[in-house]
Amino acid sequence: CILPASLHLGPGRGDRAGPTVAEVVPRTIAQAEALEKAGIKFDAVVSIEISEDEILRRMSGRRVCEACGSSYNVEAIPPRVEGICDNCGGKLIQRKDDTPETVRERLKVYHTETEPLVDFYAERGLLKRVAVSGSKEVTAQAILAALGIQE
Repeated sequence: CILPASLHLGPGRGDRAGPTVAEVVPRTIAQAEALEKAGIKFDAVVSIEISEDEILRRMSGRRVCEACGSSYNVEAIPPRVEGICDNCGGKLIQRKDDTPETVRERLKVYHTETEPLVDFYAERGLLKRVAVSGSKEVTAQAILAALGIQE
């Protein structure tokens, strides 16, 4: 997600002014309860809503250069020459984590361990749902709007 510079990415406010954004924390109910017990509270929690088919398409389209680590996506950010890194000419590969089979397994874990957090935070009145609808920039703007943040 592309966020304005005024937002701090991290687990806490610290001595920074302005809103703080904690990304993908927590991942389980047990972690959320432990944070609450420790007195760590959230003002809002954003659930980015996207279909499993779209997740599968995006993640399984990722490619990485064996040599320099540059990232691509066969649809969104393709290399100029299929299978070849634009930066160094190295071979582009699909990581095991990005194969359709692995993505499906990761989604199963998400449904079991992380998805219950949607209800957990909805029950506390903290949940903001944002549908993915287009580019990263459009989604980022929707997140900011859901949080009531003006750029």
